Amino acid sequence: MTVDTSDALRVVQNKNAESESYMRQLHVWLGIGSAGGAISMVSLAANLSDPAHALRFLQPSLWCFLLGVVAAGASLLFLARRADALALHHAAAHNREQVNQAIKKIPEVLSSPQRLADEMNAERNALIARSGREHGHAESAWKSYRLWSRLWAGSLIVSASAFVIGFALPLAQISFLSANIVR
Repeated sequence: MTVDTSDALRVVQNKNAESESYMRQLHVWLGIGSAGGAISMVSLAANLSDPAHALRFLQPSLWCFLLGVVAAGASLLFLARRADALALHHAAAHNREQVNQAIKKIPEVLSSPQRLADEMNAERNALIARSGREHGHAESAWKSYRLWSRLWAGSLIVSASAFVIGFALPLAQISFLSANIVR
C-alpha cells in the first residue's frame, strides 16, 4: 500500500517559503529600523537649539542603534553559514547512506586464515572506513549548524533589543528626567 504525501509535502514547502519570507522581512526591518532610528535621532538633534547637547543626550540611543545595525548584519552572515553547514551535513549524510548501501551489497567473507579474510574483505573494509569518515563529516557539520543557529538567533535578539532600547531610552529620559534636559 502506498500513501500519497504530495499534499502534505506541498503544505510543508509553502510554510517553509512563508517562514523564509518572514525571516527576510525581520532582517530588513531590524537593519533598516535601527539605521532609520539613528538617522531620525541625529536629524532631531541637528534641528534643536543646542545640537551638541542634544547629541550628548541621545548618544546612548545612537550606540544602541549602531549595535542593532551591526547585529542585524551579523545575523545574515550567521544565517548564510548555517545554511552552508546544513548543506554539508545533508551531503555527508547522503554520501554515508550511499556507501552503506554499497557495503550491504558486499557479503562479509569469513575464513580460517585471517589474512585471507582480510584480503577478501579489503574493499568492504575500505567502504566501512569511508562510511565512518562520512559519518564524522555529517556530525561535524551538524554541530556547526547548531552553533551558527545559536549565533544567528542571538544576533537577532541583540538587534531587536538594541532597537527597542534605542527608542525607549530617550522616551524614558524625557518622561522621567525632563527637568534635567530642559535648559
